[in-house]
Amino acid sequence: MSQEKKHQEKIPLGQKNIKGLFVSHLTCERGYRELFKDLSFELSPGQILHIKGENGTGKTSLLRILAGLALPVSGEVSFDGYDCRKYRSEYNEQIAFMGHKLGIKLELTPVENIRSHCELSIPRTEQEILDALEKVGLYGFEEMYCNQLSAGQKRRVALAQIMLTETRLWILDEPFTSLDVVGIGFFLKMIQQHVDNNGMVLLTTHQDVNLENCTTKYLQLPSGEITI
Repeated sequence: MSQEKKHQEKIPLGQKNIKGLFVSHLTCERGYRELFKDLSFELSPGQILHIKGENGTGKTSLLRILAGLALPVSGEVSFDGYDCRKYRSEYNEQIAFMGHKLGIKLELTPVENIRSHCELSIPRTEQEILDALEKVGLYGFEEMYCNQLSAGQKRRVALAQIMLTETRLWILDEPFTSLDVVGIGFFLKMIQQHVDNNGMVLLTTHQDVNLENCTTKYLQLPSGEITI
Protein backbone atom coordinates (compact mmCIF):
# COMPACT_ATOMS: atom_id res chain seq x y z
CA MET A 1 0.00 0.00 0.00
CA SER A 2 1.38 3.41 -0.96
CA GLN A 3 2.10 5.95 1.81
CA GLU A 4 -0.35 8.39 0.18
CA LYS A 5 -3.16 5.83 0.09
CA LYS A 6 -2.49 4.78 3.69
CA HIS A 7 -2.63 8.42 4.82
CA GLN A 8 -5.91 8.99 3.01
CA GLU A 9 -7.47 5.95 4.68
CA LYS A 10 -6.56 7.25 8.13
CA ILE A 11 -8.70 10.37 7.83
CA PRO A 12 -12.44 9.83 8.35
CA LEU A 13 -14.74 11.22 5.70
CA GLY A 14 -15.55 14.87 6.26
CA GLN A 15 -12.81 15.46 8.85
CA LYS A 16 -9.77 16.24 6.69
CA ASN A 17 -9.40 19.78 8.01
CA ILE A 18 -9.89 18.97 11.69
CA LYS A 19 -6.91 19.71 13.95
CA GLY A 20 -6.64 18.78 17.60
CA LEU A 21 -8.10 16.35 20.11
CA PHE A 22 -11.75 15.26 19.92
CA VAL A 23 -13.45 13.17 22.58
CA SER A 24 -16.89 11.79 21.82
CA HIS A 25 -19.38 10.19 24.26
CA LEU A 26 -16.73 8.76 26.58
CA THR A 27 -17.89 6.59 29.49
CA CYS A 28 -15.54 5.29 32.19
CA GLU A 29 -16.01 2.82 35.03
CA ARG A 30 -13.64 1.81 37.81
CA GLY A 31 -14.57 -1.49 39.36
CA TYR A 32 -18.35 -1.48 39.25
CA ARG A 33 -18.70 2.28 39.71
CA GLU A 34 -19.35 4.67 36.85
CA LEU A 35 -17.02 7.68 37.08
CA PHE A 36 -18.38 9.70 34.17
CA LYS A 37 -20.72 9.08 31.25
CA ASP A 38 -21.22 10.40 27.72
CA LEU A 39 -18.33 12.87 28.03
CA SER A 40 -17.58 14.94 24.91
CA PHE A 41 -15.16 17.83 24.34
CA GLU A 42 -12.51 19.12 21.97
CA LEU A 43 -9.14 20.80 22.31
CA SER A 44 -7.66 22.86 19.49
CA PRO A 45 -4.09 24.09 18.87
CA GLY A 46 -3.12 26.92 21.23
CA GLN A 47 -5.59 25.86 23.93
CA ILE A 48 -5.43 24.50 27.48
CA LEU A 49 -8.02 22.22 29.04
CA HIS A 50 -8.00 22.33 32.85
CA ILE A 51 -9.87 19.33 34.27
CA LYS A 52 -11.47 19.89 37.65
CA GLY A 53 -13.37 17.71 40.09
CA GLU A 54 -13.36 16.22 43.55
CA ASN A 55 -11.18 13.23 44.36
CA GLY A 56 -12.63 10.09 42.84
CA THR A 57 -14.51 11.78 40.00
CA GLY A 58 -12.23 10.26 37.35
CA LYS A 59 -9.66 12.95 36.53
CA THR A 60 -6.69 10.57 36.46
CA SER A 61 -8.76 7.85 34.76
CA LEU A 62 -9.67 10.29 31.98
CA LEU A 63 -6.03 11.27 31.44
CA ARG A 64 -4.95 7.64 31.30
CA ILE A 65 -7.59 6.95 28.66
CA LEU A 66 -6.43 9.94 26.61
CA ALA A 67 -2.81 8.81 26.95
CA GLY A 68 -3.71 5.34 25.69
CA LEU A 69 -2.96 3.65 29.03
CA ALA A 70 -6.54 2.59 29.77
CA LEU A 71 -9.71 1.85 27.83
CA PRO A 72 -13.13 3.45 28.25
CA VAL A 73 -16.34 1.48 28.51
CA SER A 74 -17.53 3.29 25.40
CA GLY A 75 -16.77 6.35 23.31
CA GLU A 76 -14.09 7.49 20.90
CA VAL A 77 -10.94 9.60 20.96
CA SER A 78 -9.54 11.10 17.77
CA PHE A 79 -6.62 13.37 16.96
CA ASP A 80 -6.52 15.38 13.73
CA GLY A 81 -9.40 13.19 12.60
CA TYR A 82 -7.52 9.92 13.25
CA ASP A 83 -8.93 7.20 15.50
CA CYS A 84 -6.35 7.19 18.33
CA ARG A 85 -6.92 3.55 19.23
CA LYS A 86 -6.58 2.32 15.65
CA TYR A 87 -3.52 4.48 14.90
CA ARG A 88 -1.86 4.24 18.32
CA SER A 89 1.75 4.61 17.19
CA GLU A 90 1.02 7.78 15.21
CA TYR A 91 -0.88 9.23 18.15
CA ASN A 92 1.87 8.35 20.63
CA GLU A 93 4.30 10.39 18.55
CA GLN A 94 2.13 13.46 19.16
CA ILE A 95 1.71 13.25 22.96
CA ALA A 96 3.81 13.66 26.10
CA PHE A 97 2.33 12.22 29.29
CA MET A 98 3.32 13.05 32.87
CA GLY A 99 1.46 11.03 35.48
CA HIS A 100 1.91 10.45 39.18
CA LYS A 101 4.64 8.00 38.19
CA LEU A 102 7.16 10.14 36.35
CA GLY A 103 8.55 7.44 34.08
CA ILE A 104 12.17 7.97 35.11
CA LYS A 105 14.53 5.16 36.12
CA LEU A 106 15.85 5.73 39.62
CA GLU A 107 19.02 3.71 38.98
CA LEU A 108 20.02 6.13 36.20
CA THR A 109 21.30 9.70 36.35
CA PRO A 110 19.26 12.62 34.95
CA VAL A 111 21.50 12.69 31.86
CA GLU A 112 21.07 8.96 31.28
CA ASN A 113 17.31 9.15 31.76
CA ILE A 114 16.91 11.96 29.26
CA ARG A 115 19.29 10.39 26.76
CA SER A 116 17.29 7.16 26.89
CA HIS A 117 13.99 9.05 26.60
CA CYS A 118 15.14 11.06 23.59
CA GLU A 119 16.37 7.98 21.74
CA LEU A 120 12.72 6.93 21.47
CA SER A 121 11.70 10.24 19.89
CA ILE A 122 14.24 12.84 18.76
CA PRO A 123 17.93 12.16 19.56
CA ARG A 124 19.57 15.11 21.32
CA THR A 125 23.20 16.07 21.73
CA GLU A 126 24.85 15.85 25.13
CA GLN A 127 24.99 19.64 25.25
CA GLU A 128 21.26 19.97 24.57
CA ILE A 129 20.56 17.57 27.44
CA LEU A 130 22.85 19.47 29.81
CA ASP A 131 21.28 22.79 28.78
CA ALA A 132 17.78 21.43 29.49
CA LEU A 133 18.81 20.20 32.93
CA GLU A 134 20.34 23.57 33.73
CA LYS A 135 17.13 25.34 32.67
CA VAL A 136 15.03 23.22 35.03
CA GLY A 137 17.40 23.94 37.92
CA LEU A 138 19.43 20.72 38.04
CA TYR A 139 22.86 22.19 37.34
CA GLY A 140 25.33 20.19 39.42
CA PHE A 141 22.97 17.19 39.74
CA GLU A 142 23.37 15.87 36.20
CA GLU A 143 25.42 12.80 37.16
CA MET A 144 23.72 12.01 40.48
CA TYR A 145 21.59 8.89 40.55
CA CYS A 146 17.90 9.76 40.55
CA ASN A 147 17.23 7.66 43.65
CA GLN A 148 19.33 10.23 45.52
CA LEU A 149 17.27 13.20 44.30
CA SER A 150 14.37 14.83 46.13
CA ALA A 151 10.80 14.42 44.87
CA GLY A 152 10.91 17.91 43.36
CA GLN A 153 14.22 17.23 41.61
CA LYS A 154 12.88 14.00 40.12
CA ARG A 155 9.94 15.95 38.73
CA ARG A 156 12.38 18.45 37.22
CA VAL A 157 14.04 15.56 35.36
CA ALA A 158 10.62 14.73 33.89
CA LEU A 159 10.18 18.41 32.95
CA ALA A 160 13.47 18.37 31.07
CA GLN A 161 12.30 15.28 29.18
CA ILE A 162 9.11 17.03 28.10
CA MET A 163 11.08 20.14 27.16
CA LEU A 164 13.15 18.16 24.66
CA THR A 165 10.20 16.48 22.96
CA GLU A 166 8.43 18.03 20.00
CA THR A 167 5.03 16.58 20.78
CA ARG A 168 1.92 18.67 20.18
CA LEU A 169 -0.27 17.50 23.08
CA TRP A 170 0.90 17.51 26.70
CA ILE A 171 -1.21 15.40 29.09
CA LEU A 172 -0.27 16.34 32.65
CA ASP A 173 -1.65 14.84 35.87
CA GLU A 174 -0.98 17.16 38.83
CA PRO A 175 2.28 18.37 37.22
CA PHE A 176 3.16 20.90 39.94
CA THR A 177 3.28 18.34 42.77
CA SER A 178 6.52 18.57 44.80
CA LEU A 179 7.70 21.67 42.91
CA ASP A 180 8.64 24.83 44.79
CA VAL A 181 7.50 28.31 43.76
CA VAL A 182 10.43 28.70 41.35
CA GLY A 183 9.77 25.32 39.78
CA ILE A 184 6.07 26.07 39.34
CA GLY A 185 6.89 29.40 37.72
CA PHE A 186 9.30 27.76 35.30
CA PHE A 187 6.80 25.05 34.35
CA LEU A 188 4.11 27.67 33.71
CA LYS A 189 6.52 29.42 31.33
CA MET A 190 7.07 26.10 29.56
CA ILE A 191 3.33 25.68 29.14
CA GLN A 192 2.99 29.26 27.91
CA GLN A 193 5.68 28.72 25.26
CA HIS A 194 4.09 25.45 24.20
CA VAL A 195 0.63 26.92 23.58
CA ASP A 196 2.20 30.03 21.96
CA ASN A 197 3.65 27.58 19.41
CA ASN A 198 0.18 26.08 18.77
CA GLY A 199 0.70 23.25 21.22
CA MET A 200 -2.11 21.86 23.37
CA VAL A 201 -2.12 21.13 27.11
CA LEU A 202 -4.59 19.00 29.03
CA LEU A 203 -4.01 18.94 32.79
CA THR A 204 -5.37 18.37 36.24
CA THR A 205 -4.12 20.63 39.03
CA HIS A 206 -5.24 22.54 42.10
CA GLN A 207 -2.88 25.32 41.01
CA ASP A 208 -4.28 28.34 39.18
CA VAL A 209 -3.13 28.39 35.56
CA ASN A 210 -3.49 31.95 34.32
CA LEU A 211 -1.64 32.41 31.05
CA GLU A 212 -1.76 35.22 28.53
CA ASN A 213 -2.97 35.09 24.94
CA CYS A 214 -4.36 31.57 25.05
CA THR A 215 -7.77 30.01 25.57
CA THR A 216 -8.17 28.04 28.79
CA LYS A 217 -11.18 25.74 28.98
CA TYR A 218 -12.42 24.14 32.17
CA LEU A 219 -13.96 20.67 32.27
CA GLN A 220 -15.86 19.81 35.44
CA LEU A 221 -16.14 16.13 36.33
CA PRO A 222 -18.31 14.15 36.62
CA SER A 223 -20.88 16.44 34.99
CA GLY A 224 -18.80 17.13 31.87
CA GLU A 225 -19.67 20.83 31.94
CA ILE A 226 -17.29 22.96 29.83
CA THR A 227 -16.58 26.61 30.63
CA ILE A 228 -14.06 29.10 29.25
